[in-house]
Parts: sequence; C-alpha cells; structure tokens
Amino acid sequence: MSEFDSSERRGRTNISLMGLRAFDAAARLGSFRAAADAMGLTPSAVSHQIKTLERDLGAVLFHRQGRAVMLSEAGARLAPHVRQGFMAFTRGAAVVRAGARARQVRVSALALFSQTVLIPNLARFSERWPEYDIRIEATPAYADFDRDDVDVAIRVGNGRWPGLKSTELLRISGLPVASPAYLRTHGIRRPADAVSARLIHDTAQPAAWRAWLAAQGVARPDESKDLWFDSAPATLHAAEQGLGLALAIDPLIRLWPEYGRRIAEAFPGTTGPCTRYWLARRPNSDADPKIRAFTGWLRSACRALDRGIAPT
Repeated sequence: MSEFDSSERRGRTNISLMGLRAFDAAARLGSFRAAADAMGLTPSAVSHQIKTLERDLGAVLFHRQGRAVMLSEAGARLAPHVRQGFMAFTRGAAVVRAGARARQVRVSALALFSQTVLIPNLARFSERWPEYDIRIEATPAYADFDRDDVDVAIRVGNGRWPGLKSTELLRISGLPVASPAYLRTHGIRRPADAVSARLIHDTAQPAAWRAWLAAQGVARPDESKDLWFDSAPATLHAAEQGLGLALAIDPLIRLWPEYGRRIAEAFPGTTGPCTRYWLARRPNSDADPKIRAFTGWLRSACRALDRGIAPT
C-alpha cells in the first residue's frame, strides 16, 4: 500500500500549479534549497508544496539524501511531462505578448532544401498570404520541438517521430555528380570507378555514400583521401571545383544553378536507395491557419517539383 492513504486523496481532483512549479525546479536543480532560490521562496515552502503534490498524486516523487534530493521512479516518469507543460505555457505566453510572432511561421530545414525549394519560392507564398512571415533556419540538426522556437521542420527519414505529426513531401534518392572535367580526367563512367575516385561527403549524412555504393554492389573501405563538408550545398560547390564526386539529392539537384554545366550526373540511368522528405510539426498545429497555409503551399510546391514543373 502507498504511504499516502487513499482517504487522504479522496476528493482531490485538482493539482496545485505551485506544487508542479516547485517539483519542476527541484527536479532540474537537484535540491529544495536551489529550487527555493530560483522561485523566491523558502526551502520549507518548497518542501510543503511538494509534499502536497505527493499527497495529491499518491506517490513519492523524491528520495531525500541530506540537502540533496533524487527523483523517485514516479518522479522520473512525471518530470518530462511537467517540463514540457511549462515550456508550452512559455511558448503560449510568448505568442500572446508578441503579436509579430503570431504572424511568423518558423521553419527548420536542411540547407539544400532551403536553398532550392523554400527560398526561390517564398515570393509566391508572400503574394498568396501577405499576412504571414516565414522565418527559415537552415541547419542539419533536428529541431527539438520542446526546446526550440520552431513551428515546422523539414526532415529526412521514415516519418515516425514520437509526439509529432508528419506529412510526406517528396521522395528522394542519391545521385552522384561531379564536374565534367573531373569525370573525363579520371575516367569515371560506372559506379565501380568510384573506388579510385575522391568522394565528397556531407557530415549530416555520413553513411550516405556507403549505402549508395552498397546498393550498386561496390565495396570501398578506404575513405582516407575523401573530403567532408558540413552541408549539402558545400559538397556541391566542392564538386563544381573539380575536387571529386559528391552525392547529390535527386530531384533537388535539378534546381541547382550550375546543374548540367559545371556539375553533371556521373552515372546516367543508375539509381540508388530512396528515402523521403517530411514536414514535421506538433499534432495540434494544423488548427493554426498560418500552419495550414504553409503546409498546403509546400505540399503543392513539392508535387510540382516531383512532376518536373516549376512550383507555384
């Protein structure tokens, strides 16, 4: 039986917000005294709030060890939910306080997607929805929706991310490219020729080249002379300069300004493993008109790209 008798909890249907604040602070800081300092309360007041919360929940949330405290099993289960809840409150308050933020759609996207799909077509979005303001962060890192001030994120993968809603945007595959001069000089004509070529890697996709070559039945264990860059656009610029073979993203590479001139397909007719771009967002975000507008426009742009026509 729990040390909190059910008779103590009978009729308790409300949980104290102050108790949750005290719990969150103590869980993050590791002591009631530190939590009290952060909240402007006395340690005894924090202890009282947490004891009340423990009675309301019928569970021990902390194990006391002198001045320090450790989360119990129940406390560890509760802590991330409380943290996410307070962060959601913070986001909501920020939206109310800042009218400009309410108009913004903050987008986290990979650099190549931003450069070839989002940025060239933002004028069309603005013409259709002038009341909304798109803010783009081009980054290889996955946005943390619990921590970062982001509304939507363009991601590569299987579309299954816990706590998020995902919509498929575009099917993509790797496409080896290089400068025409590099292909001629090094006699690059078939995938097996990549074994002796210098490959250019994107650090955000470190296994991409190995997966593509494996799909062609080619093994290439020595990467010691390869080049590594921190974004897909950087790998393409390096390929333009004749530094080696880059693994571009098809069909995005077809929107690259120098495609077909300073950079060309290395193995025409050869295909590799496929994956997808997804639009990820919070499950309830589609209730927001600006998110619905952005989602609809981006899906339309990607469908047009998939058909090989200009996005609208």
